[in-house]
Amino acid sequence: MEYMYFLRRRRYKERVYRRWSSFLGLTEEECQEKLHLSSGMVLEICRLVADDVANPSGPSALPVAVKVTAALAFFANGSFQNTLGLVTGVSQSAISCAIHVVSSSLVRHAAYYIVFPAASESQLRTKQDFMSKYGLPGVLGSIDCTHVQLRAPSTEPLSYVNRLGVYSINIQVVCDANCLVTHVYANYPGSSHDSFILANSVIPTVFQRGSLDGWLIGDDGYPLKPWLLTPYITPTTRKQHVFNSVLNRARSVIERTFGMLKMRFKCLDRSGGTLQYSPKNVSAFFVACCVLHNIATHHGCHFDLTEEALQDLRKREAELHEPYEETGEQLTEAWEGRDKLAAQLVLQVNEAPQED
Repeated sequence: MEYMYFLRRRRYKERVYRRWSSFLGLTEEECQEKLHLSSGMVLEICRLVADDVANPSGPSALPVAVKVTAALAFFANGSFQNTLGLVTGVSQSAISCAIHVVSSSLVRHAAYYIVFPAASESQLRTKQDFMSKYGLPGVLGSIDCTHVQLRAPSTEPLSYVNRLGVYSINIQVVCDANCLVTHVYANYPGSSHDSFILANSVIPTVFQRGSLDGWLIGDDGYPLKPWLLTPYITPTTRKQHVFNSVLNRARSVIERTFGMLKMRFKCLDRSGGTLQYSPKNVSAFFVACCVLHNIATHHGCHFDLTEEALQDLRKREAELHEPYEETGEQLTEAWEGRDKLAAQLVLQVNEAPQED
């Protein structure tokens, strides 16, 4: 009885509300440094997700600008510590909620910003870009997979252990000659081989319909297909060496795309630490970052990727690379198509003016 009386008489401290902060309080230089995007870009993202993110009541009743700033700060740094330091007056649980709601909204808009060149006009434009930049005709995209580290999942954790013994998801991406992401498939654990992910994605079906006039280019982690060009494994002739050289130079655009994604959004790179989220959430983060990457690229907001950073990323990606084991089942059509293109490339090299 005395205890109950004490509870009734207890005086509660008055709740103190701290003022929230967001990108609106940053200078342009600070916005670029902390969020890796311009203030104009962040404002556009706020407008894009406003309908999904706005919540005037409830435990996450934060302004849209605060939620977007929290999510972008997390994507850019991969750390709650840095995010809490930027978005003051917000609890960690509210920041976590903001990251999820902004990510979900960006994923819902992905179909508008991540578009494979299916229309004849976009196919022609994509092929022209690859031809003008790399001298390789008929290319509709460069394909590869990349790993994103995460904590041990609660379901089937062993399937997420990659060849380095680290938990990860393996994500398939296609990009164009301008480093725009045109396809992303974030649905498989780190133990999955690149070729397996490709076979179970929509890509083979789309090409086999016959509506696409061109091919993808990939590395030796993929099988040669009539619609997928891969290098000669053991080149012996000048024709084959020339083909491999041109192919590898054009295919490097996907490496630069991964570099820009992982350096701009450190949450995707292991240098930003292991993501303490489920595979489903990590997949959503990756797709959301691809949307942000494409928006930034469309607006000329390119990320300055140094050659040193690119080489470091290539080295780390090579540690996880696993070549495709030839089965002898390649179609004759695929072999003949590659040989024909290789012969064409040799003619181009022979006819090119020689430098003095």
